[in-house]
Amino acid sequence: MDKFDYSDVKRVPIEPDAETELCVILYSSEYKELIGLFLGLMKENELSERALAVTTAVIDVVPALYTAWNYRFEICVSLYSDQSELWEKELDWLDELTLNNPKNYQIWSYRQALVQQHPCPNFVRELPILDLMIDDDTKNYHVWSYRKWSVQFFDVWSHELEFVNKYIDRDVYNNSAWTHRAFYFKNQVTKEEQHKGLVNTEIEYVKAKISLAPQNVSPWNYLRFIYRTFKDDEYDSGIVEFASKFVQNVLVLDEGNDESAPGKARVDSTFALELLADAYAKNDPAKSKVAYTALADTWDPIRKNYWSLKANQLG
Repeated sequence: MDKFDYSDVKRVPIEPDAETELCVILYSSEYKELIGLFLGLMKENELSERALAVTTAVIDVVPALYTAWNYRFEICVSLYSDQSELWEKELDWLDELTLNNPKNYQIWSYRQALVQQHPCPNFVRELPILDLMIDDDTKNYHVWSYRKWSVQFFDVWSHELEFVNKYIDRDVYNNSAWTHRAFYFKNQVTKEEQHKGLVNTEIEYVKAKISLAPQNVSPWNYLRFIYRTFKDDEYDSGIVEFASKFVQNVLVLDEGNDESAPGKARVDSTFALELLADAYAKNDPAKSKVAYTALADTWDPIRKNYWSLKANQLG
């Protein structure tokens, strides 16, 4: 801002109304001057280098002020046109800002707008900042969301499986990574015959990850996604046998009274019991009802009403 003269800009005051406000905000004089200048430029819709400099200062002070981000984008569109080097410079500035504001969602919305406006954007250019930010916070929702958008926008999928493998190997509980894996398979794999072996291999992969931490909802949800998406929600005997390893004696029916064996039940994964309840619902409703009732009464009572409803729906 020191390079420019702003003496001609009429400031828009931000003085609070003490009579109507419940809690008056005590702005510093520097803040009042900066925001007053910013609002004055925006009021005149000035799309200039000096206005851009003001947005830089405002965003540095208030990174979550989406009005400043919108105004800055309008300025860039006006000044940069189809000059790739200027859009690259803007992305460089944004990279630096991102490092200090990892949870600011406006940054990622702005980045998306920049990439869409860029005359020749490059997915490879996006990878370093994405890798760095996710490596720093492996469950940063905003970064994962932007990565999904980028992959679809550029239609480049070759990095994704290796990328997501790294984060699942690091933390098998990382639901963001499992969700990204589902995103990849949903977009890159079909139910066609040529992908059948790949889907079966993926099922074995998930089973291995479940075995590491049976009471981890993320891989169980992912396993359900695989069966729902690629196998018409039909659970085969192999997956039923696998889930049964984590459920001991809960589904053993005593003769004459459809109850589980007393005092001998053990559940290492309520999610395995839930999968079995759904799997048996089609061809063995009595066993499915036992599973739902066990979830309601013993193993997941916090959702008792839901499990009871599922059991009652079996008839």
